[in-house]
Amino acid sequence: HKSLTSASSSTLTKDQFQQSIQTLATKVQYSTILPLATSMLLVGSSVGVISPIMPFLADKLDLTTTLYGIVVSSFALSKMLGNVPSAILVERHGRKPYLVH
Repeated sequence: HKSLTSASSSTLTKDQFQQSIQTLATKVQYSTILPLATSMLLVGSSVGVISPIMPFLADKLDLTTTLYGIVVSSFALSKMLGNVPSAILVERHGRKPYLVH
């Protein structure tokens, strides 16, 4: 990587290396991070909000134990149905094409 090599020599001093890493670490690509962060926020908040109130909703909706189990299991099933094909595609083509658009 060009920003990690020194113009005067082929090796970097510790200070040059630390400065290069600091410069690279402070560059944030919001166009890449924002969609991923938003997706993770939505999934995390859905689990964090819905899970604690599910017993209350089941009671108010008069769900049987079986129906309650189906509702709770549907989240795991939908993740599996999305994750398995995604994993196959990522294994076949690599991660980069699916993370960078």
